[in-house]
Amino acid sequence: MKSEDISDALGLVDESMISHALMVRRKKKKLRSKRNNIWIMRYAAAAGLCLVCAGVAAIWSVLRHEPESDLPQNGYWVQEQPIQESPEPEMPEQFAPISSLLASNSGNFMAQQTEKYAAVPIEQYSGFYTEVPSAGSSVLAESMGKSIDNTGEWHYVSGHSDLQYLIRNDGQESSLWKFQCFDSGEYPYDDVLKLVYQIDSADAITEIEVAPARMDNTDAGKKIQEEVGTRKITDRAAIETIYEMLSGMTCYGSGQWERIDYGDVEAAGDGQTPSHEAVRLGRYLSITTDYGNVIDGLKYTAVSDMFYEFSGIAYSPLTEEQAASICEIIGIMEYEGEDRQSHDVKTEDAQQEKENSDDGAGTALLENTNTDVSLEYVTELQTKVSSAMMNHEMPFVISSSVYENPYRLHVVVTSNAEEDLQRLRDLDTIGGVLEIEYVPENTNSRHDLYEQKN
Repeated sequence: MKSEDISDALGLVDESMISHALMVRRKKKKLRSKRNNIWIMRYAAAAGLCLVCAGVAAIWSVLRHEPESDLPQNGYWVQEQPIQESPEPEMPEQFAPISSLLASNSGNFMAQQTEKYAAVPIEQYSGFYTEVPSAGSSVLAESMGKSIDNTGEWHYVSGHSDLQYLIRNDGQESSLWKFQCFDSGEYPYDDVLKLVYQIDSADAITEIEVAPARMDNTDAGKKIQEEVGTRKITDRAAIETIYEMLSGMTCYGSGQWERIDYGDVEAAGDGQTPSHEAVRLGRYLSITTDYGNVIDGLKYTAVSDMFYEFSGIAYSPLTEEQAASICEIIGIMEYEGEDRQSHDVKTEDAQQEKENSDDGAGTALLENTNTDVSLEYVTELQTKVSSAMMNHEMPFVISSSVYENPYRLHVVVTSNAEEDLQRLRDLDTIGGVLEIEYVPENTNSRHDLYEQKN
């Protein structure tokens, strides 16, 4: 339809009719709006009532301490358990290699202040420890592990559970100590392996290094050492054999030099040529454990078929069968023939001991007379003696030891010349603190341990 036709049609409608139609439309719209407002009010009232009911129910539940979540299907109330925080995991100690704590391996080597002893309780035993030169008190303080005693003086090395080395903190400084033996009579070496070194089977040993004996460093002695050479034992059957021997031995403790016969480097089979039997028939063992420590104190001699250590620590002799096995493993079977003259050596040693006795060997040249002196002074005096030894100013001094009850400095010398003794006396500014023992050179006695201690 055209726009002109629509306009003509609208013109035919009466104006009053159009006004009436508009009024009716307005009334309907107003009525519809009023109804909508009524329903909105009803909905709002219902929602508010629901919120009020929910709030009342929640408050009631809290007051009765009966949360619905605690009611299981069986109808029994279960009290809510508090949430427990799990403890923080304990951080493992940082592993401190022993080699990093030893002075000789740290570039901070100082003269050994020899033979400082201490006793540490180890289960039913008392462990005999000696102080060793260390990298420094601050380094040791950072390497201390857990305390092993009630006083907190003795500590494991950080990351270690064995007792071969301990760190001692006396409240002022820290020092490093090494196990020597149990301070008791006879005891099974198996207890040392288990309690101190944490070795309870051959599986705890990774390798054993066998080195030539080093008690003779003359040109001839060094030549024999080169001939013997160093070998490493990694064969499991060989390690098992050595472990069985060690665990079955009896230890007699320290100072047992009369039990040990390792030959004499100066003993001559024909009265003229040294036999060097001690070097040919001796071996030094270093046992490496599976946790990286090295047990380097054991020595073996085929002269008397026994293990021993410095400080006169002696062990029960092996059986003939055991001796044959160990000699084959560590490589000294080839010397069992003409060089093995233990009977002659013992005879010559007895004669030498008699001559030493006649010469005053092992006698005290000077006994301390000052019983009222401090440990600090004795330690300072030992430092002076050690410094003179290191500087080759007193080559006749072979050891110095701090003794107690009373405090004194025990010095072993190889010269009894008055001028040498006076040089020692001059270091003792207080006087009467020195205790000097004379042992001639090449004496086969307990002082041989100082020949190659380093």
